[in-house]
Amino acid sequence: MTNRSILALIVIFTFGLTTISCGAGNHLVSIAVTPNPANIFGPGTLQLKAVGMFSNGTTQVLSSANWALASQPQYITLDKSGLATCTWPGGGPVYMGTTVIATFAGLSGTATLGCSGPGV
Repeated sequence: MTNRSILALIVIFTFGLTTISCGAGNHLVSIAVTPNPANIFGPGTLQLKAVGMFSNGTTQVLSSANWALASQPQYITLDKSGLATCTWPGGGPVYMGTTVIATFAGLSGTATLGCSGPGV
């Protein structure tokens, strides 16, 4: 066998392994935010979770997801761990809502979050 033939076999073998392994393995396919929908009676808090669904059918809580609110209602806050707070002090019925967004590895999941006062 010549050096050229050996080189050609190495290239073909390497390309074949790369092609076979490309896309193989378990990977994140979607994110869900739970609970959804969520409502907090103020004043109060609620821990949200980003749950990743993987290509092999398994799920896992994504503890390092990035959290954000689509809009910033006056009485709703969200920290970097997904802890939502409704700071409504009471004093009558009120309802505010927004969308919570969890992002991880280029994918996002959303949930509806409400903040309610008594009587709503």
